[in-house]
Amino acid sequence: MVTLGLDVSTRTVGYAFVDNKQILDIGFIDISKQETIRNKVFNVFKKISDNKYCDDLDIIYVEDSLSGFARGRTSIQIIIKLAKINAVLCFIMGDIINSEVKLVNPNTARKRIFGKARQKGKTAKEFVKEHIEKDYDLTEWYKITSRDNWDKRNSDALDALVIALYGAQNG
Repeated sequence: MVTLGLDVSTRTVGYAFVDNKQILDIGFIDISKQETIRNKVFNVFKKISDNKYCDDLDIIYVEDSLSGFARGRTSIQIIIKLAKINAVLCFIMGDIINSEVKLVNPNTARKRIFGKARQKGKTAKEFVKEHIEKDYDLTEWYKITSRDNWDKRNSDALDALVIALYGAQNG
């Protein structure tokens, strides 16, 4: 059963295809240069539908868009924009790819996969990276910047992987 996990933001969409606990493909799609929601969504749709694992896709899990905005870290305009992108992307993915789409809270997914959602003194991104790397070697999928640094957008791919692994366990 192939599961797709998506972590949608206004600038980057992390994705991960898994079959049970086996990673098939993982990465991120930069949508920062697309100006409209329509263009952002169709850019993501094209990249996902062109992926060789898309034909075998059984279900899509998407990180719930409004669950990660505590403590005033973002504006209401960004929250609304993200909700719009998420809604349109979920509709397009479900309708055109003809696959069931489910939303999942990232804390729920992390608790199911790691046994807890956070660790004191670490950001959610650091927590996820540390725990995923205990079980998986992702060096073949990590992107490196032109200055030989780990691309921060890899974190979106890792978040998508957590969502996909959760989906594979609950599908």
